[in-house]
Amino acid sequence: MYSILETLKESLQQHPNLVLQADPGAGKSTVVPLELLKSGLFGDQKIIMLEPRRMAARAIAHYLARQLGEAVGQSVGYRVKNDKKISSKTRLEIVTEGVLLRQLQSDPELEGVGLVIFDEFHERTINADLSLLLTMEAQQILRDDLKVIVMSATIDTELVSKYIDDAPIIKCPGRVFPVAVSYQGDSQQRLTEKVWKALQQALSQPGDVLVFLPGIADINRCLEYSKDRFTENFSSAQVEQVEFLALHGSLPLEQQEKAISRSVDATRKVIFSTNIAETSLTIEGVKWVIDSGLEKRLVFDPASGMSKLTTLAISKASAEQRKGRAGRVSEGNCIRLWSETKHNSLADFQEEEILNADLSDAILELANAGHSNFEDIPWLTPPPKAHFDSTRDVLERLGLITTDGKITSLGKQASQLGVHPRLAKMRLAAATPKEVTLANALAALLSERDFLVRGDSADLSLRLNILLEALATNKRAFKQGSSHSIKANTLRNVIADYHALSRKSPDDFELKQFNDIDLIDTAGYLLLQAFPERLAQRRNINSHRYKLANGRGVALDDNDPLVQAEYLVVTDCDAERQEGRIFSALEVSKTLILERLSESLEEQVEYQLSDGSKGSGSKKVIGREVRRYHQLIIEERKTDSVPREFLMDCVQSLIKTDHKEILNWTKACDAWLTRVEWLGEHLSSFPSMTLTSVLDQADEWLLPYISNISSIAEVKQLDVFPLLTSLISYGQSKILNKEAPTHYITPGGKKVPILYCEHQGPTVSVVLQEVFGEQGSPRLAGNTVPLRFELLSPAKRPIQITSDLAQFWSGSYHEVAKDMRAKYPKHRWPEDPANELAGASLKRTFNSNR
Repeated sequence: MYSILETLKESLQQHPNLVLQADPGAGKSTVVPLELLKSGLFGDQKIIMLEPRRMAARAIAHYLARQLGEAVGQSVGYRVKNDKKISSKTRLEIVTEGVLLRQLQSDPELEGVGLVIFDEFHERTINADLSLLLTMEAQQILRDDLKVIVMSATIDTELVSKYIDDAPIIKCPGRVFPVAVSYQGDSQQRLTEKVWKALQQALSQPGDVLVFLPGIADINRCLEYSKDRFTENFSSAQVEQVEFLALHGSLPLEQQEKAISRSVDATRKVIFSTNIAETSLTIEGVKWVIDSGLEKRLVFDPASGMSKLTTLAISKASAEQRKGRAGRVSEGNCIRLWSETKHNSLADFQEEEILNADLSDAILELANAGHSNFEDIPWLTPPPKAHFDSTRDVLERLGLITTDGKITSLGKQASQLGVHPRLAKMRLAAATPKEVTLANALAALLSERDFLVRGDSADLSLRLNILLEALATNKRAFKQGSSHSIKANTLRNVIADYHALSRKSPDDFELKQFNDIDLIDTAGYLLLQAFPERLAQRRNINSHRYKLANGRGVALDDNDPLVQAEYLVVTDCDAERQEGRIFSALEVSKTLILERLSESLEEQVEYQLSDGSKGSGSKKVIGREVRRYHQLIIEERKTDSVPREFLMDCVQSLIKTDHKEILNWTKACDAWLTRVEWLGEHLSSFPSMTLTSVLDQADEWLLPYISNISSIAEVKQLDVFPLLTSLISYGQSKILNKEAPTHYITPGGKKVPILYCEHQGPTVSVVLQEVFGEQGSPRLAGNTVPLRFELLSPAKRPIQITSDLAQFWSGSYHEVAKDMRAKYPKHRWPEDPANELAGASLKRTFNSNR
């Protein structure tokens, strides 16, 4: 890296932006920011370097501070969520992307900042994309002296360079030792067995081992399985020399540091990690990498507004990053738990998070910065328009943006709280000190992972009570002897989130004053402010399956105690195609819904026909008075009689689904409407009409004629046909009869009904001899559609279908006639049918007729 420092400094003096592509181990995260700090290029202005992960931000800040012989927080500091070490002397800040977003929100000019460095940009998180967008906007509009560097080992340099005003690209080779790669191949073995197989090979030679796994559950399973197998198959002396460690963002800081730092004795480390160790962090001593080739990603479903945590294959770029971890200090080895063939099929780069993630935060931040029109936003990579639109609809329903995408005053307040917009809306809906306190606790709880080690229930109230007790007693963890095992570090993070929110709302309610019933009702009301479409109603009394207010299906585990609840507000579930699994929910009472959500309830009177005996006329009309919350019926009352004042509403409702049951709807009605619909599709000057549109307009053509009836039975006696035909004018009726006639008149004067079919066009079925003398196919709908002939044999069986009668006479007729003469020798099969007289099929019958 030192070899290109002068080039880098000169480029920064001449250009506002640059792209640095440096191989793993080149020192881009550790050398570049420190050397630029020492260079004096930015005077007393600060340098901000973004890291995607909190662990990496802290680790790099500590490393850089040690290089200066200082404690972190002096010249070099860091700011991450709920943790910072900076002072008035700090001139180099390592921050996570969310921190920069908050800073850009409060200070769009980035006053006092001379350089912003985007490290590990290949991860392409939403916050990284958004931070770069807003930083470039600040540079172009407010701060032409602001400098920007985008850095990564594996990045689409041309794309990024063009985005930041055609910035120069500097490439730097890394100080990476050779890494031998082997492929375990594709197999049906469980992941635990694949990892142990590879681990046996790695442990047979020196060096620490880094195992990349998709998620925390996989880490726990593989660690325990490998540790057990190792203990069973190796000597006690060997067992004592190897330490099995986990590494992920939910661990306490001291455990994370233990995993990434070199062992002080001769103990070997086997580290089971998520992709948190893929970049930035240097784990000393690693000579072996075992790569599962998998990672966990949240994939957003715009139809449901929910996300699904999915295990996906990594990209070639990520595989290269992971491999590089084994070559930092010496030659190393990488075992990939897949085949080389599969490796060649992997995507080149990791898919941008913005393509598959929840856009709520991003859209609210953009609206706050004045961006509301999708097409006008300067995206580095635009998200799918459907994702953008569905998310904007949610924010609009929450009252955070307007119908045209502008941020509201409530939205501005929400964007300052630093939590998901849904949770911010919940916090802002809290009207009393008690509600404010509870909203802060709920927002903190839902902003972090579950702190229960093994939750037997999705019940959010269980977590809430544990949190409130910990807060009320000022404890960092739940009391000893509890039946629930707690992830202490996750609970500490939740408590820190709560205190961060509480500082923004000082009128906290005394936590000890909550009682159980009041607590659950208040929490349920608040959560419905954040998740209005996630009210769930049990499908039946013995079911674990629920229907959400937005119509989607979700389900609890069969043995979850929450299955006793009639109503839930679901705060976390996935977006499975059939039914999503509920991970977190709170029981709410029907009384709460009726009382506190009364303004959101829609009252309707609905009608339906009883089953009765088909065709017997014995069907009854049943009325229902219902109160709906979106697609859920909360209350209903049935009645067997329809009051006269509701009769018109009843008829108008029922004809949309049961028009043939309650109206005197004859075959003539169907035939007329079919012709009208067909002609409307083929003749632009004719009105467009369908059964649905006709029934929707019943208040115009039907209801005025039944205003004096007293029962549904009287409606059935009314002749509907003349009322139906009055929907078109006299002139239009004449056009209908001409351009879509009911019958075809044969050359011999015989009337044959025309069948108007949606799929095959107007058709007549006629004995072939009846159309002798017809020179060509008549044309309908303004001479645009030929009449289709189904020509029949003397036995009335189809022998030919044609829409071009003239072509048929001169062509395939002769083959047909040849065949027919053998079958029907007593019937007429002339050589020139186009000029033959139409009439009877039999020769003698035809002669006598003449």
